Amino acid sequence: MRWPQRPKPRAGIALSTILLGISACERAGPSPPAGLLASPAAQQAGAALFAAHCAICHGANGEGRGRRREGLNPPPADLTLPPWSEIAEAGGTFRVIRNGVARTAMPAWPVLNDEQIWDLIAYLSSRKS
Repeated sequence: MRWPQRPKPRAGIALSTILLGISACERAGPSPPAGLLASPAAQQAGAALFAAHCAICHGANGEGRGRRREGLNPPPADLTLPPWSEIAEAGGTFRVIRNGVARTAMPAWPVLNDEQIWDLIAYLSSRKS
């Protein structure tokens, strides 16, 4: 007796590859506007936003030692270290600021518009350890 041959899974492999690529792009986040991260004006605007919204948890220097640090589990990230300070990871940082991080104290920031988030990232990338 001869068993019927199974169809080749070409379509399934192609679909899986496409879905994997899409999910990787979603994790990476959007790309920053050209030249914005190196802009002194964006960095200055980001510093003001950081002082107003982020320093209470992340500390004035972004090292994760803010006044609200106590009792947060996990503690706030040290934003002077990779990946937060890396321009190559700017899209992921954008996504974290926009959406927050589940099961942590990092909230979503829907009150910040895209330009403000990029200004924050410009400031963070200028503060590398």
